[in-house]
Amino acid sequence: MLWFGCAEVCVAGDAPFHRPFFKRLFTVQAVTSTLPGAILQQVHNWPEEWGGKRLGFEKRVGSLYGQFVVGCVIEDVVQTVHKEDTRYRRLGRGNFFERTAHVVADTFTARTPDGQRTVAYSVPANAYGSWAVATLWSPREYRTAGSIAKWGTAGLGTFALTNFLREFWPDVRSVVLKRRPSARPLPHTESD
Repeated sequence: MLWFGCAEVCVAGDAPFHRPFFKRLFTVQAVTSTLPGAILQQVHNWPEEWGGKRLGFEKRVGSLYGQFVVGCVIEDVVQTVHKEDTRYRRLGRGNFFERTAHVVADTFTARTPDGQRTVAYSVPANAYGSWAVATLWSPREYRTAGSIAKWGTAGLGTFALTNFLREFWPDVRSVVLKRRPSARPLPHTESD
């Protein structure tokens, strides 16, 4: 059951810290981890061996979704064994540098059940492990240690960028979507 009911590790209280494995496979996270990358790879026809037509796009989507699933399994297993909670917690205050330092620290560290900080082994395990497994169905030229190091590091960067967006997007959104005063006249009241 460890593989498919993963990460039922509890932190302060009895609630598991993320949704069960099968539910994670059909979430917005699954789509955003798959489609943008597949579209970008299709535009750049990467890898070339898969072609630029519909079949190539299907291979890219399948590859990235498979990598997402493998990454979830690896991450959940490591989190369960190491008792990590890697959920990002937004700081939401302080200057840009303090908040960016928080993003970096929260990307590479995790909370333990007793509230202490520890190295988040599950994050690099996901990034490097999912790419290592994905090389099994990738073209032969990507089945090297150098390729795993390169693309695993890119995966770590993606985790950090995602946390950066989680930290700063609410502030950007509040400025961009700030409502302007209505141009409509106020309704008349009886005292008018």
